[in-house]
Amino acid sequence: MNARVYDRLSAALSVGILSVLAAVSYYLVELSDQFARLERARPTGHEADYIVEGLALTRMNREGAPLFRLSADRLTHYGDDNTSEFERPKMVSLDPDKPLVRLHANRGRTDASGQVTHLHENVLLTRAAQADRAELQVRTDYVKVLADPEIAITDRPVTIRYGESSLTGIGMEFNNSTRVLDVLSDVRGTWVAQQRKQ
Repeated sequence: MNARVYDRLSAALSVGILSVLAAVSYYLVELSDQFARLERARPTGHEADYIVEGLALTRMNREGAPLFRLSADRLTHYGDDNTSEFERPKMVSLDPDKPLVRLHANRGRTDASGQVTHLHENVLLTRAAQADRAELQVRTDYVKVLADPEIAITDRPVTIRYGESSLTGIGMEFNNSTRVLDVLSDVRGTWVAQQRKQ
């Protein structure tokens, strides 16, 4: 075989290999574009992107002092709307200038900002006793908690115990900052005056 024929065969083979590589590359680019278009077109489902077991979170104020602690048996976070769901959440106020307030529930859900938390099933709000005030307990099946300005609200039936006094009603607003509890309607109960300690 003379050198000229060998060079032509070699050049033709190189062109053929390059043509095949170009065709395969083009096919792969088109295939990846199709997958990318399908991924963008597919609606994002409400699926958990991470789960935390045994959560304990403390929220601080601007000065770095603790405001409240949130704990839960399990937190499930959803990336599509940035919400979180809790199993057996517990919220505890940590402000030393205010009475200790605890909130417990079977389930909870917080919005993307973390400012609004919804508590469901067996909700118990407890304000600790102080020198001149008895312990306050509020039971209901749903409470909406606003982190700022520390308000718990419900439109559901509530049962309230304050020392030996008991009340029932529909709807409630508890303001932890002002220490005021309002029962909104259908209030019934027995009020026992507290005896002041000498």
